[in-house]
Amino acid sequence: MRRSIILLTAVIAAIFSVCTASYADVTLKAESLVFNGANEDLMGAGTAAPDGKPDAVFTLTVTGAQAIREISLKNDTTGVVWSTSDTKNLLLVKNSKGETLNKTGRMTITPVILAAQFTLIINDAAGAIPKDSDFTATATLIDKAETGAATSVKAVGAAKAEEPKSGESKKDEVSLFESRGLSEQDFAGEKKSVGANGRNDYRFDAHFKLSQGVQVKGIKIVAENGAQRTEWDTVPSSKAPLAVVIDESSNILNKTDGSLSFGGDVRAMVFVDDKQGLLEKPKTAAKIMVTLSDGRMLEMKATEGKKAVAADSVEVEYKGASKYDFVGQSKKFESNMNPDSFVKVSVNAKGRITGVRVANLKNNQLWDTVPGSKSYLAVVLTPEGKRLNKADGSVAIDINGTEEFHIAFDEEKDQNTGPYKTTIVFDDGRLMEGVSAKTASAAKDKNESAVSKADRSVVFVSTKPASVAVDLVGKNKKKGANGAKDMALTVKATGKGVIKAMVLADSSGAGWDTLASNNGRWLLGVREGNKFLNAANGTVKLSVNGTKSYQLLMQNNGKLSAKTGKLLLTVTWGDGEVTETELKW
Repeated sequence: MRRSIILLTAVIAAIFSVCTASYADVTLKAESLVFNGANEDLMGAGTAAPDGKPDAVFTLTVTGAQAIREISLKNDTTGVVWSTSDTKNLLLVKNSKGETLNKTGRMTITPVILAAQFTLIINDAAGAIPKDSDFTATATLIDKAETGAATSVKAVGAAKAEEPKSGESKKDEVSLFESRGLSEQDFAGEKKSVGANGRNDYRFDAHFKLSQGVQVKGIKIVAENGAQRTEWDTVPSSKAPLAVVIDESSNILNKTDGSLSFGGDVRAMVFVDDKQGLLEKPKTAAKIMVTLSDGRMLEMKATEGKKAVAADSVEVEYKGASKYDFVGQSKKFESNMNPDSFVKVSVNAKGRITGVRVANLKNNQLWDTVPGSKSYLAVVLTPEGKRLNKADGSVAIDINGTEEFHIAFDEEKDQNTGPYKTTIVFDDGRLMEGVSAKTASAAKDKNESAVSKADRSVVFVSTKPASVAVDLVGKNKKKGANGAKDMALTVKATGKGVIKAMVLADSSGAGWDTLASNNGRWLLGVREGNKFLNAANGTVKLSVNGTKSYQLLMQNNGKLSAKTGKLLLTVTWGDGEVTETELKW
């Protein structure tokens, strides 16, 4: 062991001390650029001394072995460039120890061995990011080669606060605090640090509006239902579990000890570990309490928001008959003096919905939005009651994220028998289906009796890999967080049998799999709904009898975020049959 350490030390020394020419044999790669927010005043214009204005903070991650001589950061949208050698537009750079690398202006030559993270700071975030912008960080190496990484950032410049009248204080508020239900994310646990614990978090959405100079310094969420009471907070010294706060750009706002410090106009998600299930119980009341930097406290009760739904999925809830009558037993919008039945549908997807169908799986009654079909009309409504069908009954509804709809239909018999299956059709041919939870088992039985081995297939539902706010796999075969967000794809498996292995390969043949062997690929995580299905050694055993949707999770190897790409998914079934499907974007 001692000999190995000596050899490794010798190799590293050789890389960085032989001569300038030796740098041509090794290099660095910028892996990622992340915007951390505009929370603190760390510098001024051209100086490391604070000036009273919150600054913009980024994290640049690099891997490899080389030395960096300069770093620059460009707002590609406005064209402004900051660098470590520009005294006018100074880019302040700190290493992972918090040491400033360019106190006197020019950055010192900084060697990197294997990997490193740099904190990039630019003065006056509101002025630097006045609108939604694309940023690129570029590291210039000792051999004058360059490597860069990019990210997109929401506008930081908040609207100017109105000047208070004499005797009045500035208006700072929590303008929204919504309960979104159990989420697909796992950031919070029972400790005071951010990290997955294998149980999906409960999600709230919040909107903070703070005047200049005022910051959020702490958050507490309290939930009560009768004698039961649970608390979560961001206070490092308390015994309550951590409340994890994440902004719209998926940046975690908590510091390493769980505490907070941010200001401005911020929309955020707040995740808590609801171990006791209190937040999911009917009649549970929740509220948020916010401590500000000037000692004041804000408080707001939670209201019910849109249900948190997994990406590329549909959830259906049968609401029964109501007092409204939008439609009868025809393709017309008409009243027939028979109260309509309703299903509530929550869809999380991106695209244009061009068709909706509801089926009572017990008696096979159908309702849809297809002009000329033999089924009765299904009327699609917003939660506020606005009709979305066109005059001929058809729909063209653009969605980008989670949307909720109410679908009205006239039942001629066997009302409230169900289960009710809703099918959503998109203009690109995608189909998404959900069954009312009340009797979903009946739909499962029907599906299972209708499929066989001959129907086997696994197809991509996602059009391209997407970054998700979860960290369950890393750049190895181990389950667990590694500090970087996962990429995700959704696939639909159809047939009868057991899936025992999945291999996802990029154009080079490298990639991810569920095999236990250490073959150079990284772990391919598989989830069904909220459940992470990989065993401790990474393997899976997926029983399919009908149609199931799975979410595949993987760490980005640099190709998943490319503008174009190709992936091949190879699936091995328990009896040795292999099915393949390809995704191009």
